[in-house]
Amino acid sequence: MSTMDPTLPDHERFERRQLAQDRDNRHVKTADVDESQARAIVQDLISADIVVAVPEDQCLIHWPSGERFDSDTALVHFHRGWEAATSE
Repeated sequence: MSTMDPTLPDHERFERRQLAQDRDNRHVKTADVDESQARAIVQDLISADIVVAVPEDQCLIHWPSGERFDSDTALVHFHRGWEAATSE
């Protein structure tokens, strides 16, 4: 059923519109991460077994997605977006 299905009771249509709005208004904050913060976040992700450091290739691998990164900041941006996309 679509969000605007006219056969739904008013309260269900309202709830569905609110949920859709909440989902649309969710913003992933990434611009507020500097390099030192990114390093700390990556260390936390490594400790949580979400990221694997590959020293011989000088890269980081985001374990759940398999994506490779050369930059702590790029990995943090990606991980935050990945979390937002997979939490729906």
